[in-house]
Amino acid sequence: MSGYKAWSIGEVVEAGDFQTYIQNQTVMKFADAAGRTSELGDSVSEGMLSYLVSTETFQYYTGAVWENISNPGDITAVTAGTALTGGGTTGDVTLNVDLSAVTIPASQISDLTATAAELNILDGVTATTAELNILDGVTADATELNYVDGVTSGIQSQLDGKAAAGSGGGGFETNFLLMGA
Repeated sequence: MSGYKAWSIGEVVEAGDFQTYIQNQTVMKFADAAGRTSELGDSVSEGMLSYLVSTETFQYYTGAVWENISNPGDITAVTAGTALTGGGTTGDVTLNVDLSAVTIPASQISDLTATAAELNILDGVTATTAELNILDGVTADATELNYVDGVTSGIQSQLDGKAAAGSGGGGFETNFLLMGA
């Protein structure tokens, strides 16, 4: 049997051709599988298509059984989990990544040249990008940076304040310069 027949104008459509080329090759619509069985009985042939309203399912006949072509599925909700926002229970749903909740281990960053220990130095830093850019090119180590920990105003102003509180002319300032020499 061919799945297609070219008809000529005026050609008489025989009952067998009508059944094979028209009736058996349409998508038949039934309320449910029981209704399909009741209406078709034994008049089924391989390749027949049907739509069942009760399950919103397209099926084809294998020659032995009806198999699903599609099924509406059983997903009833999409729930946003860790680091995700969005989700829903009907229609199109969207999931978004909440970047503030994402942590990436240093071992997963392929083009990073810093070590985990170097990255841990920055753990808890609340500096802005502009503030971090001030440090661009600084070659101080952690010990050297700790010397300025807690500085709340210009370093020169703090040194000048210490010098004024020191003893004798030049006091702290002179001693500081001598220690640095």
